[in-house]
Amino acid sequence: MLAGLDPQAAFAVALRRGDDLRARFEARRDNAADLARLRERAGGIGDVEALLADRRTLRTVLEAFQLESEIDKRAILRRVLTEDPADPRSFANRMADPRWRELASAFAQREASALTPAQVGRLDEASVRGLALKRVAGLTAEQAGGLTARQLGWMDPAQIGALQPAAFAALSPQRVAGLTPAQLRGVTAEQLGAASLAQLAAIPPAGFAGLSPEQLRGIPAARVAALTPAQLAVSTAAQLSGLTSAQAAAVTGGQRAGLSAAQLRALDAPRAPAPEAAPAGRPPLADRVLLDRLVRDATTNRYEKAMGDATPGLREALYFRRMAAGVDSINELMADRAMVEVVRGALGLPSQFGLLGFEQQRAVLTRRVDLDQFKDPKAVERMAARYLAARGPAGGTPAAVPGLPGFVNTGAAIVPVLSLRV
Repeated sequence: MLAGLDPQAAFAVALRRGDDLRARFEARRDNAADLARLRERAGGIGDVEALLADRRTLRTVLEAFQLESEIDKRAILRRVLTEDPADPRSFANRMADPRWRELASAFAQREASALTPAQVGRLDEASVRGLALKRVAGLTAEQAGGLTARQLGWMDPAQIGALQPAAFAALSPQRVAGLTPAQLRGVTAEQLGAASLAQLAAIPPAGFAGLSPEQLRGIPAARVAALTPAQLAVSTAAQLSGLTSAQAAAVTGGQRAGLSAAQLRALDAPRAPAPEAAPAGRPPLADRVLLDRLVRDATTNRYEKAMGDATPGLREALYFRRMAAGVDSINELMADRAMVEVVRGALGLPSQFGLLGFEQQRAVLTRRVDLDQFKDPKAVERMAARYLAARGPAGGTPAAVPGLPGFVNTGAAIVPVLSLRV
C-alpha cells in the first residue's frame, strides 16, 4: 500500500494517515465482499461443524485471530471451538500460542461476571446493548434478578435467549410481561421449561401468538394449566397441533371452552412423534457483538498484512503498536513471537537470540525491557520505529557481526546489544 517508501517513512505515513488508509482498504471491493458475506452467512451457520465445513467463512473468522494459516487443522479447531476455555485442561489452555486461547474465549458459550446484582442493575444502555451473548449467558440467577425493566427493554432477542434457564426463571412476572413479541421470539424452549406458573401466565397474548411450536413444546405438561384464556384464544393451529400428546392432554376443560372449533380440531389432531431436539448451545456466529469483532479484527489483520507486503517489517511494527499496551508480563511478551521479534530488533539483539533457551531469553528481556513503557503510546511508536531502523532500508533483519558475539551491525555503528535500554 505504501510501496516505494523505506520502512521508517512508511511507518510515519501510516501513523499520520492511518484512518484514511484503512478506510480506503476496507472499501476495496474484495474486502467489502468478503466481510459482507460473513455477515450474511452468520445466521446460517448452525453449529461448529457447519462453520468448519464453510471454508470461506472459516478463513475470515480465523483472520480475526491471525490464525488463517491454521485453517486445515480441523481437529484442533474443533476442540478449541467446543471446549470450555475456563477449563485449565482444555486444548487451548495447553497451547503456548495465546491466539488459540483468544479464539476459544471469543467463541465460549458462557463467561462469568463478577458484578453484583446491584451493579448489574446500574449498567447503562450502551453497556447492556454491548453485552456479548457469552456474558449474558454467564449471568447467575441472582445477577439476572438485578436487571431492571428498562434494561430488559434494551436487550435484543438473542440476548434474551442467551440467559440461562435459571436466570430467566429469576425474572419477575412483571419483567416477563414487559417483553416485546420480538424479544419473546428469542426465548428458548429451555427457558419456558424453567419458567414459573406466574411467568407463563404473564406472557402477553400478542407475544404468545408469536411463539413457535418448538418453543411451546418446552413448557412442562404440568404447567399447561397456567396458560390463560387470552393466550389460548390467540393460539394458532400450528401451535396447538404442535403440542406434545402430554401437553394436549393437560389442557383443562375450562381452557378448551374458550377455543374455537378450528382450534379444537388442531388440539385434538393425531400427533406425529415429536421431532428430535436441536443440539444444545447457540449457533457460533449468532452473537452480533462477536460478529462485529470478527469483522473489525479480520479487517485489521488484512490491512496490516497488506501494509507489510508492500513494506517488509511494517506489519510487525503496526501489530506491536496495537498490542503492546495489553502486555503485562515478560511471559506474555514471549508468548507472542511477532512482539518478541519487534523487541529484539528495537534492542539490537542479534537473530541468534532466538536460539537461546527460554530461561536465558526471559532473563535478558527481564533486564532489558521496561513494560511500563508499553503503556505509553509514544514510547511504543519509538520502539517500533527503532525496530524498522534496525531492519534497514531494504527491510532486512539486523545482522550479527562476525567474530563479535553479543554485538549487532545496525548499518551505522557496531553497538554492544546489552548496553541498549528500552
